[in-house]
Amino acid sequence: MIFAKLFWAFFKIGAVGFGGGMAIVGMIYDTIRGFVSMTPSQYADIVAIAQVTPGPVAVNTATYVGYQTAGMPGSLVATLGVATPAFILVAIVASMIDRYKQSRIVQGALEGIRPATVGMIFTAALTICRPAVEAEHPLGGSISAISGILPGHIDGIAILMCAATVLLIKKFHVNAIYVLLIMGCIGAVVGV
Repeated sequence: MIFAKLFWAFFKIGAVGFGGGMAIVGMIYDTIRGFVSMTPSQYADIVAIAQVTPGPVAVNTATYVGYQTAGMPGSLVATLGVATPAFILVAIVASMIDRYKQSRIVQGALEGIRPATVGMIFTAALTICRPAVEAEHPLGGSISAISGILPGHIDGIAILMCAATVLLIKKFHVNAIYVLLIMGCIGAVVGV
């Protein structure tokens, strides 16, 4: 029974996961809480690991949660669940794309999906932002929350690392893999 639940839960994520893994981070978190006990901070760690490992976030998360829930068979079932809708949808779309690509309805639907995808990515950012910038144990760079906007302490070092990441990627066009490696090394040194 657990295998059917895992497959169905991740099948739903795969079926409505338009916009990619980061756009559905919040949906994934809501789904996995039914299978594993996890704090927002632990989930932010999983998303970070999923970002630096090969493959989409949704697939990597499904694999992890499936393994935590029911071992290797659970891992396989959850991964198949999240990937199956994409295979079905691509097969259907590929057979119809030439016939309908100039349709005003199709073009209008795409125009509506774009801003919704941006909203979903923003929601994902909010889901992983709080545990990423709140210090569970204040480091040297921690500063108190201003006016109670965010409870607890805001980790100043995490904020600086986030800003440096944006700057390195957007301004200096540093490859994201190098940025992740650099920030991982900085985090390892600062966190010790």
